[in-house]
Amino acid sequence: MELNVDENQSAFVSMDVPAQKGQAESCGEDAISLRRWLVSFASGQGWYAVGEYVAPDAQAAIDRAIEVFGEAAGYRAEEIPWDAAPLVRPNPLIRPERR
Repeated sequence: MELNVDENQSAFVSMDVPAQKGQAESCGEDAISLRRWLVSFASGQGWYAVGEYVAPDAQAAIDRAIEVFGEAAGYRAEEIPWDAAPLVRPNPLIRPERR
């Protein structure tokens, strides 16, 4: 490990990482296939999105959401394309400044 400081006094640490021993194996395209899922829970008459999950199938995404949030009246998962923007997550603790 070596500590370096440049003229602006920014410190960074560089470390030598040991080389990986053995060889990595490549997998076929069908070996691992993960997808993004928007999981929603039913409550009363409405459906409520509880989060995005990366899982091989809809049931695995729903199962993970149940582990996190518990049981609900109903469940559904909709596939989200990988290139779609993340869901908006409003933060109720941040309040806009008033002028």
